[in-house]
Amino acid sequence: MKNWKVAFWSCLTVLIIISLLAVYSLVDQAYRVTYHKVSYDNMEKDFVQIIEIINYTDLIKKQIMEELENHALYEFMDFNSDTIPLNRALLIFDKDNLIEIMKL
Repeated sequence: MKNWKVAFWSCLTVLIIISLLAVYSLVDQAYRVTYHKVSYDNMEKDFVQIIEIINYTDLIKKQIMEELENHALYEFMDFNSDTIPLNRALLIFDKDNLIEIMKL
């Protein structure tokens, strides 16, 4: 009778541990998928913004500033420097002309 009780409690403990690990794994995966979706959305927004900058401006800083007025991070952008950050990209200027677009 005593062997049965030991086996029962051992199996119950293992079952609880495995269940907790499975729940943790599911929650972790949900957070990862959400993070990747947000990151992908930010990258997509940058891509659209860069397309608009290239198609509708002469690649001059003043025109690009006007194009970026609707950007979510506009108030945090420093237009006095030679580098303007977007969500996942950098616009690099030389003498107020866009010379390069880099990823972060």
